[in-house]
Amino acid sequence: MFADYNPMFPPRPFWFVSTELLTKVWHAEISVVTKLLAKDPDLPKLFDAPEATVPQRTACFALLAHRKLIEIIDETLIGRYENSPSLDDVESNTIKRTHNLVAVDAPLWALEMQQVVERLPAHIYSSLPEPLRKGGFGSNPENAEQMREIQSAKSTFSNVEQLQALTERVLDQQLRRLGGRWSSVQVQRSQKPKGRRTRDKERMRRDKMIAEIDDVGETIGEFLKLMDERKVKPQPTWSGWPGLWAQAYRNPRLRKLIHKDKSRALARVRRERNR
Repeated sequence: MFADYNPMFPPRPFWFVSTELLTKVWHAEISVVTKLLAKDPDLPKLFDAPEATVPQRTACFALLAHRKLIEIIDETLIGRYENSPSLDDVESNTIKRTHNLVAVDAPLWALEMQQVVERLPAHIYSSLPEPLRKGGFGSNPENAEQMREIQSAKSTFSNVEQLQALTERVLDQQLRRLGGRWSSVQVQRSQKPKGRRTRDKERMRRDKMIAEIDDVGETIGEFLKLMDERKVKPQPTWSGWPGLWAQAYRNPRLRKLIHKDKSRALARVRRERNR
């Protein structure tokens, strides 16, 4: 895993950008994601593929990174107590299709990729001109020279193309970091290690069990009861597990994880049946 510094409160790299321009960049980034999905509709499924090739991983990085940029802009607007821009039907579908791309039990390469993407706010912030890095909470409105430097730096990011050029440089830097790791790994579809094959079989058995329980349980209460009766194990990364699914569902954090886990299990079973 990468061991970069991960601040408790990531910086807002677009703090200096006007709401009008941010909205334009937001729509532009959604357009990028829409085009990636149009080029490869099955791209979101690759995040669950242990044997994804380097070109496939590269495409996944582009999808995940641009989806993160949309999120960063959204958080910036929310921080200003403003609503997210309105979406048309195509944009709304794009957002829905790219929600939670990396599962908690995703392959290692996807989890590492997500770690890198989650640090994009800090990487973009570090790539800003010095006046903009100092200009946030550390600026002094009474310092005329500092204000002039900030305004001058802002003028270099006055349109969508200039901001996207900045983010593309950062994305390219981070992709090269990941590529350096991938180059030392031989991804071979025909020679899957025995341990990985075993894990995949265990996961599929668990997924099928969840699908069977979902078919029988007509309510969430019945579903949870059957999960406990069938002794289905939670994901190993879930902390604070109380021992029973019914008890875990009372915890808002675990409830959210349970719903995600169930949705992904059902999706994987459907894909397996359609092969």
